[in-house]
Amino acid sequence: MRWLLIVLLVSLGALLVAAAGAARHIWLQRTRLGSERSAALEPAEEPDLKVKP
Repeated sequence: MRWLLIVLLVSLGALLVAAAGAARHIWLQRTRLGSERSAALEPAEEPDLKVKP
Protein backbone atom coordinates (compact mmCIF):
# COMPACT_ATOMS: atom_id res chain seq x y z
CA MET A 1 0.00 0.00 0.00
CA ARG A 2 2.87 2.34 0.79
CA TRP A 3 4.36 1.72 -2.67
CA LEU A 4 1.10 2.66 -4.35
CA LEU A 5 1.06 5.97 -2.51
CA ILE A 6 4.67 6.65 -3.50
CA VAL A 7 3.93 5.83 -7.15
CA LEU A 8 0.86 8.07 -7.03
CA LEU A 9 2.83 10.99 -5.62
CA VAL A 10 5.66 10.56 -8.13
CA SER A 11 3.25 10.39 -11.05
CA LEU A 12 1.41 13.48 -9.79
CA GLY A 13 4.74 15.30 -9.58
CA ALA A 14 5.63 14.25 -13.12
CA LEU A 15 2.22 15.40 -14.34
CA LEU A 16 2.72 18.76 -12.63
CA VAL A 17 6.12 19.20 -14.27
CA ALA A 18 4.70 18.27 -17.69
CA ALA A 19 1.79 20.71 -17.28
CA ALA A 20 4.18 23.50 -16.25
CA GLY A 21 6.36 22.79 -19.29
CA ALA A 22 3.35 22.89 -21.61
CA ALA A 23 2.14 26.14 -20.06
CA ARG A 24 5.60 27.67 -20.47
CA HIS A 25 5.75 26.56 -24.09
CA ILE A 26 2.35 28.11 -24.83
CA TRP A 27 3.34 31.33 -23.02
CA LEU A 28 6.54 31.66 -25.05
CA GLN A 29 4.77 30.92 -28.34
CA ARG A 30 2.12 33.56 -27.62
CA THR A 31 4.68 36.21 -26.76
CA ARG A 32 6.71 35.37 -29.88
CA LEU A 33 3.57 35.46 -32.03
CA GLY A 34 2.51 38.74 -30.44
CA SER A 35 5.83 40.38 -31.20
CA GLU A 36 5.65 39.20 -34.81
CA ARG A 37 2.14 40.57 -35.16
CA SER A 38 3.08 43.94 -33.68
CA ALA A 39 6.06 44.14 -36.04
CA ALA A 40 3.76 43.35 -38.96
CA LEU A 41 1.34 46.11 -37.91
CA GLU A 42 3.98 48.82 -37.78
CA PRO A 43 3.81 51.23 -40.70
CA ALA A 44 6.29 50.59 -43.44
CA GLU A 45 8.93 53.16 -44.26
CA GLU A 46 7.82 55.56 -46.92
CA PRO A 47 10.20 55.87 -49.86
CA ASP A 48 11.84 59.24 -50.45
CA LEU A 49 10.20 60.46 -53.62
CA LYS A 50 12.05 63.47 -54.92
CA VAL A 51 10.66 64.70 -58.19
CA LYS A 52 13.01 66.69 -60.36
CA PRO A 53 11.32 69.67 -62.06
